[in-house]
Amino acid sequence: MLAFLIGATANVTGQNKKDGDSVSVVVHSAKKATYLALIPGAGQIYNKKYWKLPIVYGGFGVIGYFALTNRSEYIKYNDAYVCVLNDPEGCEDELAIKYDADQLKSARDYYRRNMELSFILLGAWYGLQILDAVVDAHLYYWEVNDNLSVRVEPTIQRLPIQTSILAPGNDLSHNGIKITVSF
Repeated sequence: MLAFLIGATANVTGQNKKDGDSVSVVVHSAKKATYLALIPGAGQIYNKKYWKLPIVYGGFGVIGYFALTNRSEYIKYNDAYVCVLNDPEGCEDELAIKYDADQLKSARDYYRRNMELSFILLGAWYGLQILDAVVDAHLYYWEVNDNLSVRVEPTIQRLPIQTSILAPGNDLSHNGIKITVSF
């Protein structure tokens, strides 16, 4: 599937197609990138940000590992807890033999909390990779050149208003910071 996405988006930006005498330029579509962003990593491929793929899939792998590990531990401790509640004397579960009901309930709640947080993080990571692809697509043609500069300098501005009739030489002045952005 990854090879298909790379092949499907290979001729997207700035290449000229010759149709007889006319020349048309294929532009980068932010709308298409938004739709492709629904598939993890496809938006990054469309935007030609290949270096982000290991980060996207690594994040899914790590968070998915923790989600599945916490889920399997939750199921084990939940089964042991239910076994202790239903038949305290005849329960054959190794965790039920090792721990009492309060310890099993505490461990079950711990793994349930971590499992739910992991699934929430997985959804947030999915949303973050979509947001990254969409923002990259909208800023695809953004150019940053050497003319971009920010200059910060202190200023003192005097106003020609007198503060008092008795002291005519005192003018109001305002201190401040002047920020100049040129691009």
